[in-house]
Amino acid sequence: MKGELMKDAMYDEFIERVRSESDIVTTISEYISLKKNGKNYWGCCPFHNEKTPSFSVTPDKGFFYCFGCHTGGNVFNFIMKVENVSFFEAAKILANKLNISLPQKEKTPQEIAREREMARLWRVQELARDFFYACLTKTNYGKNAKEYFLQRGVNDDVINNFKLGFAPEAWDKLSMAFAKRGFSEEILIKSGLAVERKSEGIYDRFRNRVMFPISNERGQVIGFGGRVLDDSQPKYLNSPETTIFNKRNILFGLDIAYSHIKSAGYAIVVEGYMDVITAHSYGVQNVVASLGTSFTIEQCKKLLKYAPEIIFAYDSDSAGQNATMRALSIVRKSGAQVRVISIPDGKDPDEFIRKHGQDAFLDLVKVSLPLIDYQVERAFSENDYSTLEGKVAVVAKIVPVLAVTDNAVEVNAYIARISQKLGIDESAIRSEVRKIIPQNQKDKYVKTGQNIRMNTLVQQVDSAAIGAGRHIIRLVWNDNAIIPYLEAQLTLDEFQNKEHHEIIKFLLESYHAGEDINEVTASLILDESINTELSHCLLIELEEEDSLRLVDDCIKTIHLAYLKRLYEQHRLKADELERMGDEGFLQELAESQRIKYEINKMHYE
Repeated sequence: MKGELMKDAMYDEFIERVRSESDIVTTISEYISLKKNGKNYWGCCPFHNEKTPSFSVTPDKGFFYCFGCHTGGNVFNFIMKVENVSFFEAAKILANKLNISLPQKEKTPQEIAREREMARLWRVQELARDFFYACLTKTNYGKNAKEYFLQRGVNDDVINNFKLGFAPEAWDKLSMAFAKRGFSEEILIKSGLAVERKSEGIYDRFRNRVMFPISNERGQVIGFGGRVLDDSQPKYLNSPETTIFNKRNILFGLDIAYSHIKSAGYAIVVEGYMDVITAHSYGVQNVVASLGTSFTIEQCKKLLKYAPEIIFAYDSDSAGQNATMRALSIVRKSGAQVRVISIPDGKDPDEFIRKHGQDAFLDLVKVSLPLIDYQVERAFSENDYSTLEGKVAVVAKIVPVLAVTDNAVEVNAYIARISQKLGIDESAIRSEVRKIIPQNQKDKYVKTGQNIRMNTLVQQVDSAAIGAGRHIIRLVWNDNAIIPYLEAQLTLDEFQNKEHHEIIKFLLESYHAGEDINEVTASLILDESINTELSHCLLIELEEEDSLRLVDDCIKTIHLAYLKRLYEQHRLKADELERMGDEGFLQELAESQRIKYEINKMHYE
């Protein structure tokens, strides 16, 4: 839970002081222009491109909300998003603006030791970057490496921007230099910069390689990638996993690219360091690389913080295309919008951009294929579909893709297109899709013990119930004395919208614990998406003078939506049991009729 970071009463007081003294309008005005319109202030959202202001700030409630990209929260959330920092880092930024001193907490010996080691690791990585950079730019060691970079179109400005470097050929050049600066062999080994010898002593991990510093999103160096200048193996060598370097969580270039990804609305993912460097040097700056060819769900989630769309531009050779397919399998269930760039002439992005330039690469972005289109096109390109065996192979590759696609209209369109291209009947393809769908559903629900047919029920919450939920949250936030009345009329489960369910749960628990309900406690306990919805709820202007009457109307709407969902569940269950010859269908049928009667009674009241 987020609140665990703030257990100490001294820190609670610090956060409360920052909250109470912060002016959300003043703070946000440092980043964007705001104009007052009625009670609220409006401006163009800093988190997505827009020409007409849809970003609203409500000073009396201390919240912001964008009606365009649906981002919202309090002053802490704003700083967290705009500065790309944690909650406590945001609090420190605000405290600095307000000249509020940070509280000093007594640390355990273990915490002190860990902090010292972390500080040494950050420091040694930073100095290693400077060491490699100096070897490349200021010594004769880097002469061949400099020529290599120049041949790849990397000039001095790019070298300086990415702090590229060179590791000398000697076995202990870096180790000896750092020993003289007081760094122990232990810290050099822990940082991944040195390797322990079997007998005694250490040697440099990186030798005779051009060096690519790898940084986290905040620009702190956490590791390195090194490439040989000849044909020796391994061609690329990365730092090992360390306390500060986890490959699954890192994307090369994200510290430079994240603001451009926000602005563009999409991220381009490539394979290699040089792909990123060349793209940036040619003006395409929303580009990052997965370390190696593996793309992880952690990297996917990281990119989705900045933009909803991910475009893959892996190499066009077989290894690159296989890497693309693995990446697509990772992101398919993430909710990301996914597209794939096809690079012609068997080239990688680095070669293509250097040969054809920025505009030609951006043209490839414009015609990049959606996820299913790419998989369909690849199935056709890899098989000779003029033969029967080829047709079967194409269908075998495409059917699993269609079977996990939720949009029926989209599936029908693809089936028609594939049928026409292969010259086979649509019904044959549909039959193959139907064979896979039941197994997919079984796999999806077996772990939760849910009934397959029950889950064909659409999970979309009634829009009227969503509106009613927002009104209730707004009313309770203003006056928590309503809570006992609300609890007597509705159960928590009747709030079917998951964000509303969590917000109401937070409000009830805070009320019964006797805790103050404010935006800070909400920020610490609720997830970002739930805080965003809370901001939306609190921006509602209530015109109803009789708040209890409004509560009654909202309760009725939510209860009615809940009963309708319950009715459908029991009706579907009865149908299924009857087909299976299970007499339990009579009980389910009776329950569905009872609920239907209750629904009808509510309509006439």
